[in-house]
Amino acid sequence: MTGHAQQSGINRSEGIQFAVIAGIAVLAFALHFAHANAVLIFVISGIAVAGMAHVLGVATEQAGEAAGPRISALLNATFGNAAELIIVVLAIRQGGELIDVARYSIIGSVLGNVLLILGASLLVSGIKHGRQGFNATIAGVNATMLLLATTALAIPTLFSFVMKDDPSAEIGVSHGVAIVMALLYAAYLFHAFRSPDESGASEGAARWTPRLSLIVLVISAVVTGFLSEFLVSAIEPTIESTGISPIFIGLIIVPIVGNVAEHFAAVKIAAKGDLDFAMGISFNSALQVALAVTAVAIAAGFAFGHELTLSFGALEMSVLIAASVLAAFIAISGKATWLEGLQLLAIYAIAALAFWYV
Repeated sequence: MTGHAQQSGINRSEGIQFAVIAGIAVLAFALHFAHANAVLIFVISGIAVAGMAHVLGVATEQAGEAAGPRISALLNATFGNAAELIIVVLAIRQGGELIDVARYSIIGSVLGNVLLILGASLLVSGIKHGRQGFNATIAGVNATMLLLATTALAIPTLFSFVMKDDPSAEIGVSHGVAIVMALLYAAYLFHAFRSPDESGASEGAARWTPRLSLIVLVISAVVTGFLSEFLVSAIEPTIESTGISPIFIGLIIVPIVGNVAEHFAAVKIAAKGDLDFAMGISFNSALQVALAVTAVAIAAGFAFGHELTLSFGALEMSVLIAASVLAAFIAISGKATWLEGLQLLAIYAIAALAFWYV
């Protein structure tokens, strides 16, 4: 292959990682079918889902390596969100308290991407490479889209405060917002792929063949589906046993479990000095959740007869708005330091502490 490294398949390090993850997945299957303690199933299944999300991330990285940084970042974000999307849909299907878990995981995932992933990427990049520049035009477009998505999520919340005794109106507004978000995300993708790639990054060198990447993607996605089912089925017993609130599980635990692929990929790429690519993963993932996953969640609620409204608490929405504004300030500056990354991480830690007591 001209211009690319020779494709050599899965290396030794990846093989060891995949073997360990497969072992944890097998343990999760065994615990589920043995009807073991629900908390233990929840913990092991969560670790297994996070592991499979990592496998998805590696396979996606290899699949998009030769396609350039823009498509590769989009693929990483898409398949990196697969685990969380599956968990959200399964939680909505089950209904009950899990509707809150599904609803708040939307905001939690956006916060995780904007504060945790972006913060960690800036911190690692700044420590290793000092003050770094990035393409402010691309980052600015992403930040503007994130502010628009945040506004779209805030409107149903404000509406619910005004129309407290009209659930049907809240559902109608949520449905309308979901449709607009889906169209907006389609327009964002159209703009992204029609615009020239100004990132300055070169095409990568895939080690895996496209066939191997596809096989690993399919297998890991199927296994992730089963593991997510085990995880979701153990959430309510875990809430009853531990007293952890559905809001904290939705805002913090589910997003961390579901987004570990983006965590790993973005931080690793930022450590290599490619801040444009790392920021692309963070913003793309946040936008996919805020726009596309939200639309899918609303559609799933309608399909399963468990209507999901986009009505959030004042605390959660305030943190989301603050995070989006801070990310926008960083994006338009065109440069970032490790201190800005640390600031984002500090805000995430404070928010997580507050959500624990909600």
